[in-house]
Amino acid sequence: MSCEQILAEMARMDQAMGLANTEIANANGTAKVADTGMALGMEAALRSGALTKMPGLGRFAGMAAQAAKASAAAKAEQGAQSIQVAQQRRAVMAGLYQGRNCGAQSATLPMAVALTSTPAAAVAPAALVTTQDLPLRAAAAPSAAVLGSLRAGANVYPTGARNGVWMEVDDDNGIRGWMSSAFARPR
Repeated sequence: MSCEQILAEMARMDQAMGLANTEIANANGTAKVADTGMALGMEAALRSGALTKMPGLGRFAGMAAQAAKASAAAKAEQGAQSIQVAQQRRAVMAGLYQGRNCGAQSATLPMAVALTSTPAAAVAPAALVTTQDLPLRAAAAPSAAVLGSLRAGANVYPTGARNGVWMEVDDDNGIRGWMSSAFARPR
């Protein structure tokens, strides 16, 4: 593989991890909606008297909610496995990139490699730009609390801390949080 092909594959792995993180967040949201929907539906049925008129309604609602939660859990697990495979492939590509001395062919190390090969204590890369609207999270997880939102084209400043596809950044307002590196590019 050429250096350019290795970088393209690394970018593809970053994108795959970002998509998998989105799938996990969607699955977690589906599970929460199922729980809330069942609770609201049961409350409405109880207040309207439908539970006494339709035996088994509560059991049916509970089974439907459990099925939705099981499906969401399976999707989240599949997303986590996809992230693990993509992280391993990306690490192999980063090793190839460095092993072939690709970084020496240009004046600067490409952002994709710089983000994964530098320890947290190293100098953080320059500002990045977000490629779409996304949340800024309190931790490196799709279910972590949302600290704020980043608009497409917003400047973010990596701190150098990474956790898989997640990177810690500061926004223009000084808020520090985590975002997926799949949705950032050099400015």
